[in-house]
Amino acid sequence: MKNILVLYYSQTGQIKEIIYSILKPFDKTEFNIDFIEIKPETEYPFPWPADKFFDVFPESKEGISCKLRPIEIKEPDKYDLIILGLQVWYLEPSIPVASFLKSNYAKVLENKPVITVFGVRNMWINAHQEMKRLINNVKGRLIGNIVFADRHNNLISVLTIIRWLFKGKKEASKFLPDAGVSDNEIKSASKFGIEIQKALQNNRLSDLQGRLENLGAVKVDYHIMKTEFAGSRMFGIWSSIILKRSSGNIKKRKRLLRLFKYYLYFVIYVISPISSAVFRLIRLLFPKKTKNQIIKQISIIS
Repeated sequence: MKNILVLYYSQTGQIKEIIYSILKPFDKTEFNIDFIEIKPETEYPFPWPADKFFDVFPESKEGISCKLRPIEIKEPDKYDLIILGLQVWYLEPSIPVASFLKSNYAKVLENKPVITVFGVRNMWINAHQEMKRLINNVKGRLIGNIVFADRHNNLISVLTIIRWLFKGKKEASKFLPDAGVSDNEIKSASKFGIEIQKALQNNRLSDLQGRLENLGAVKVDYHIMKTEFAGSRMFGIWSSIILKRSSGNIKKRKRLLRLFKYYLYFVIYVISPISSAVFRLIRLLFPKKTKNQIIKQISIIS
């Protein structure tokens, strides 16, 4: 019998739903699957109060860990595959997942094949690069990556995700569609599970990612990718300023976070549409070069 360990963190439950759908085809007589939820010692609220949502920005961007509740992993050496499910916070792996990978608990990944499963709005490449680094640091072997994203227009998805995160309303309204990954895409996730199951049965994990990509495991829009890279650079500047200038001063931190919030909305609704148009044009003019850039960024090889 093959053993699989699923580790995940998700406030909304969407990641758990996605992973259950992926694993639905697995033959329970051949596979034992253990689920462990990564839980912060102090839970992050959902729905988010707006001030708390922006308050986690500097720590998210700088990779500052939170305390986790104790995790008990019995017989860590028995696992043939580890699946890590995560969200992206401010273009980085969520604080609980990053904290897990920097803790002693992450030793369970040592010399184990790992598949990452992202549930995101539309930007995940920067977090993917960081996950590769963190997994490599604990001597895990990343052999697969599957990304489930909101496929709506960038500006529309901003509105739906704000409604979901701040008000807890995922369902479509009169003017806006459902937030997050579509139900149809989650239901179709079993196609990846079928491929993963075959790879485990036939000991063919080394070339699994290519077969997952043939099924649509990762989809990248060049203009979104380049916008994300620009955003990540600016987020780094903002997080550094906030942490350095407001150390020990709660009022100053709140003022700086308020400025960051206004900056973020301005970028999303004013700068982003312009930059997206420019990057779309670049993609049309240099298709081969831009395609190679995408291939490099989605690679699971460190």
